[in-house]
Amino acid sequence: MEAQNYTISCWNCLGEFDALGAVWCSHEPTNPTKLCPFCLRCFCDASEQYKKEFWRNAPARMLEEIQTLAKSKDRIGDILIRMKKVTIPQLLDALVEQKNSGKKLGEVLVAKGLVQQADLDAALRTQGVQTLADTRGVAYAARPVWEQSNPEAILQYILTLAARRGASDVHIEPKEDAVSIRYRIDGFFFRVDPIPKSAQAAFTDKLFEAFRLDKRREGRPQTARSTTRLADTDFDLIAQTLPTTHGVSATIKLVNRSTFIKDFATLGLEIEDRVHLMEELRSSFGLVLVTSPAFNGSGTTGYSILNYLVHAQRDVVSLEAPIHWRMDGVRQVEVETGMRGLRMEEALRSVIAVRPDVIVVSSIPDRETATLVAQLATSILVVALSPAQTAGQAISAFMALGVAPPMVTSALTTVTCQRLIRRVCVICRQPADAPAAQTLSLHGIAPEEAQSLTFFRGKGCPTCNKVGYRGRQAVFEVMTVTPEVRGGILNGLTGEELQTLGIGGGLRTIRQRCLDLVREGITTFDEFARLRL
Repeated sequence: MEAQNYTISCWNCLGEFDALGAVWCSHEPTNPTKLCPFCLRCFCDASEQYKKEFWRNAPARMLEEIQTLAKSKDRIGDILIRMKKVTIPQLLDALVEQKNSGKKLGEVLVAKGLVQQADLDAALRTQGVQTLADTRGVAYAARPVWEQSNPEAILQYILTLAARRGASDVHIEPKEDAVSIRYRIDGFFFRVDPIPKSAQAAFTDKLFEAFRLDKRREGRPQTARSTTRLADTDFDLIAQTLPTTHGVSATIKLVNRSTFIKDFATLGLEIEDRVHLMEELRSSFGLVLVTSPAFNGSGTTGYSILNYLVHAQRDVVSLEAPIHWRMDGVRQVEVETGMRGLRMEEALRSVIAVRPDVIVVSSIPDRETATLVAQLATSILVVALSPAQTAGQAISAFMALGVAPPMVTSALTTVTCQRLIRRVCVICRQPADAPAAQTLSLHGIAPEEAQSLTFFRGKGCPTCNKVGYRGRQAVFEVMTVTPEVRGGILNGLTGEELQTLGIGGGLRTIRQRCLDLVREGITTFDEFARLRL
């Protein structure tokens, strides 16, 4: 007989509740967990042991539900969950009906009155699966270009359109019947009409020729760079090719030479953080960690720091894997990541004899490099980039590489962490309804704090490619390594506990700053929720 309840203890508050009747969370629509009704925390962040035990004892009905969600290949359900338009139970019912009726999931959801067609359109726009409109008219539209132009003109069109629409990357992906073209703009993906399969071979040859890639090594990944002028602007282009079953795919990164290097104010650093960071960069020794999750701009911040150091007349050596931007006044050393290349630790040891004022390290791949970084930072200034979610986690991750805590406390002075957040389009921005109180509560926003927030959204217009956002900015937290934080490091505290000590010392977190941007109408609550702060 099927179990009527499934009583468990919450991993967070230890309260007992019936998991069978509890609400599914919305963090991972295809792999959700249950919300505790007491602390309103799901167990997505619980230990692997807790999760394993939970699912090992879960009743059949719950296992069937999670399998239904996991097997769903229709991403529209995931998107609508994240947009708070439907709940997991509603999605489960719709998936069952979809399976029985053979209809599309969107049709089922609309027929059940759970969403409107406008919600489906908005969900698709959010994921960037809509067509990118070229506003110069049909004569410049993609399909006529593919049909009427030679490979050189096709490549020029792809790159020029990317430049005009503000794309950071172009993705060229051969499929079974065509060559897909997608642009990444402000974190969204857009597509144009695919290139016909018949043009693929000639187009690939032109791509290899334009970037001076080795055609004989087509079956291996290759990287090359080029400089060109597109839409009256100079760009550095970095091409990365990969062999696939349907041909060579390529990603081309566009770096605008006039806007890539930014000062600290343009980056998004608040004035108090700018003053503190510049003070540390004028020091003669110490370790400054510059961190962010992947693809959140720490590399750009690193080059801005290099630019500041050059203008401050510091003697700088930069070890990079690879070099993304050539800078005058900096001795840049490219460190290969392959087995045959120069390792970061070896490169670091080789520059000790040079005795520069500052060493900048683009990654800390192993214990040896981390230990050497900490040792050097006691006598010269070292700036090191590494991935992390928060400033506290950055310290914890650095220590996890095996550096002795006393050595960390002697070297570390400052940690920056950042996220890239999308800005509401100023052309089509309009007031939006406040999210439900339960939604705000799930994101840790109390009713009193919610009253201070204002909510806006972008309706969508040609300026923002109809997604409601235009441009991104970095949001920072800058942690000073205070005596309290040093004590926490020596006592082996976790990243979360170190973050709490930093807050006690005056740290304003990324979460707080993002809520300020929501309050000021610069970004949306949906964007804040997307970052899961």
